[in-house]
Amino acid sequence: MLFLDDLLALPITGFKSILRTLAKVAEEQYTDDAPIKERLLHLQVELDEGTITEDEYIKQEAEILRELREIQKRKREVAGLPPEEATGFTGKVKEGSGVELTWDPDSDDNVGPGR
Repeated sequence: MLFLDDLLALPITGFKSILRTLAKVAEEQYTDDAPIKERLLHLQVELDEGTITEDEYIKQEAEILRELREIQKRKREVAGLPPEEATGFTGKVKEGSGVELTWDPDSDDNVGPGR
């Protein structure tokens, strides 16, 4: 009787195995940063060859780096790690706002918490 139960459960067990495999592959693709890094390398080559301008490069590079940060965030979530704490400056500056920021971490002129 036990053998008959195993035979009847075999299709369900196989289907579960296939779903687990698909979930694993999807998770790997969701957190794979190799194609994004390859795009960044191709972008650098295009700049070096002169097929794109420096402004185009900066715009596309910012988008690629944003995607890389998102993937790193996903990797931390999948691993069950807490979100990465922000270091440095945060915020937004609109393009063309004329804002310029210079920060020297070795300077004594820096003002902030604990100083």
